Amino acid sequence: MVTKSEIIDIQSQMAEDLAPQTDRLVQQTIDLCNLNSDSFCPPSLEQTAAAVDGLFGAHFESVSHRQLPATPWLTDLGEFESVAPAKMLIYHTRPSAPLQFLLTGHYDTVHRHDGPFQNCKISGHQLHGPGTADMKGGLVVMLEACKAINNSPLADQIGFTVAISPDEEIGSLASGPVLTSLAKDAHFGLTFEPALADGTLAGARKGSGNFALILRGKSTHAGRKFFDGRNAVIAACDASTQLSQLSDEALGITVNVSRIAGGSPENVVPDLAVVRFNARVFTTEQMNIEQRFQGIAESVASQHQLDVTFQGSFSRPPKPMTPDLRAMFDVLCECGQRLEIPIQYNATGGCCEGNNLAAAGLTNIDTLGVCGANIHSNQEYADINSFVPRTQLTAFLISSLLAKQTLR
Repeated sequence: MVTKSEIIDIQSQMAEDLAPQTDRLVQQTIDLCNLNSDSFCPPSLEQTAAAVDGLFGAHFESVSHRQLPATPWLTDLGEFESVAPAKMLIYHTRPSAPLQFLLTGHYDTVHRHDGPFQNCKISGHQLHGPGTADMKGGLVVMLEACKAINNSPLADQIGFTVAISPDEEIGSLASGPVLTSLAKDAHFGLTFEPALADGTLAGARKGSGNFALILRGKSTHAGRKFFDGRNAVIAACDASTQLSQLSDEALGITVNVSRIAGGSPENVVPDLAVVRFNARVFTTEQMNIEQRFQGIAESVASQHQLDVTFQGSFSRPPKPMTPDLRAMFDVLCECGQRLEIPIQYNATGGCCEGNNLAAAGLTNIDTLGVCGANIHSNQEYADINSFVPRTQLTAFLISSLLAKQTLR
């Protein structure tokens, strides 16, 4: 059994070894971010997967490239197309060790392969670029923390499974079931989404689901047969208004109507519209709001005399602040105190793979990546000064959780 004082000495050595690594970690992040990894562009994902594998593969005992199934995607024409599958990268080391960690992240980004935001630049202490914070910088932190543990005297007591997904930014529809399966064999989960610019982490998270209404009316000439038509766009507007009125700030429920597609030439009554919306809730009981979505679909269909199809589901259930999660954050706060890193965490409306792990029963902290801001925009950046401290913090957390387990 390793004593508490021995673990503190080992942590101090890890912190010292990591201290001069900023330039190398930043350069690794730049190399990854200069490779576009648009969630919808298989060639870009394939190229990025190879680069990620080049970083991670040599540091783990086994490597698996899990080919994920194609997932259906609703087009603006109300039809479903398959999104081409991409590889999920899974690494294992010491699967028989007494304490097992599941570390997760993703290599896809929201930035389009044909968009203007493609390369990195440094401005002061900020590394600007697509995915610098969300979350290729986080992948680099994850790997470096694993290496620190692997090179320490604690290695034989700690096992890692690392799962890096290609579809987190589009809801983890294909990778979600794999994460659920992997979570069953772990004691703790660590996910490397970015913290806020000031280092604040996410605590409890809302659950999230993406939904759509497909409205099919009757097309007629707008002049000769106007009243014989069934206007899908007008019905879509009505449905959108009713959906948005379900938002309740006091209860933490939001329904965001994000896109209405459809229409026709001005002299034609439009017969097709697609309404896309996202819903977020704080409790699993609130997920019953799906029934109200279905009710609105049926009501609009009846009132406007057209067909309305409701589709979608909550792909990520809420992640509550459980006693076990609070205890895990208490350990992180102790680590932060030793490293002189203030630790704060707040509930958030955002969601990530941490939701999937929590739904599988795995206690996890999910914003252990670099500090940064403006994610999902062309102003995204990671704080260069956070790379080493966040790596040290993760290495301390892993080793401190081992101490908590062995000293019980």
